[in-house]
Amino acid sequence: MRKFLLNVFLAALIAVAGSAMAQDEPAMADMVLEGQMNAHNLIGLVPEGIRLDSYASGEFTDGPLAGATGEWIDYLLVRHDGVRVIDVRGYAEDPEGRSVVWTMKGYFAEPGPPPLEMRIEAMQAPDFEFPDVDFTVHGAAWFQTMAPELSPLNYTVYAFTGSLNPFQGRMRITFRSIVDLAR
Repeated sequence: MRKFLLNVFLAALIAVAGSAMAQDEPAMADMVLEGQMNAHNLIGLVPEGIRLDSYASGEFTDGPLAGATGEWIDYLLVRHDGVRVIDVRGYAEDPEGRSVVWTMKGYFAEPGPPPLEMRIEAMQAPDFEFPDVDFTVHGAAWFQTMAPELSPLNYTVYAFTGSLNPFQGRMRITFRSIVDLAR
């Protein structure tokens, strides 16, 4: 009997939550983040591969966060198999004082040669420069905010795609709600 009541309660809870979510505002519009890489810290060889922390700043130029400026860190990991894993944490504030934090998980460019040991050696050389090439980034992002008018950010997962040029230090990322992508 207890299990039956628990199942009925859970079914009702799911039905109420689903109905409420269906009546909520549509997901937030696409957002664009343009930025500049400011500094890098080559952490070096870690058990999973090579770790490089990149510090950046920029502005959301489109969408509900347009005008918000902020800073973020990418804890980039180049795995032994050559896959580059993005792990970003960011903070931004718009002109009205509304703040938002975000997390991005994804991938940077395509895996590729040379072997890991050669990449470490090349990056540690005093004359090392990143190639002047635009690389593709993609993945998923989550936002958090206390601002009521931006609250849909708190329950929407965004897919992101964009380009990054480490040599020139510039990037442009577009975020799209996965809810909008599924329509």
